[in-house]
Amino acid sequence: METQDAGAPGLHGIRVLVVEDSPGVLDVLTTLLRQEGAAAVGVANGRDALSALRAHDFDVIMSDLGLPDIPGEVLIRAILDSAPRPPHVIVITGDSGPALIRAKEAGASVIFTKPLDWAQVVTYLNDLELAAVASAGPELVRAGPTLP
Repeated sequence: METQDAGAPGLHGIRVLVVEDSPGVLDVLTTLLRQEGAAAVGVANGRDALSALRAHDFDVIMSDLGLPDIPGEVLIRAILDSAPRPPHVIVITGDSGPALIRAKEAGASVIFTKPLDWAQVVTYLNDLELAAVASAGPELVRAGPTLP
């Protein structure tokens, strides 16, 4: 499992678990996410994804559908069923047709097809982050002493 703390601007430390069985694609995705400011962890299969999810809290799971050990839609259901605070599930895939329908029915938040438009992925992640901040409600700031 690869991990690195976020330091760059952009995604401001959003926690992303990337699940991809192709080592080159996994490396590129985690590197790009870190460059955008995300705290990205990469794993190569579904079992390692579920293990990482038990050990850490993630805002987003970004997963390929064609994993060697667990079908994509089964992994999506397991992620959503096991997380105390269900993360957003982003599917990154070269698959089409029925596989995409099964992923959406399993609970995928969004599906991006390969080859990726990285700007679309980053925009989606930024929108998630802004929505989370907005849903937290207004911050109470005390400007001075309260009058009796």
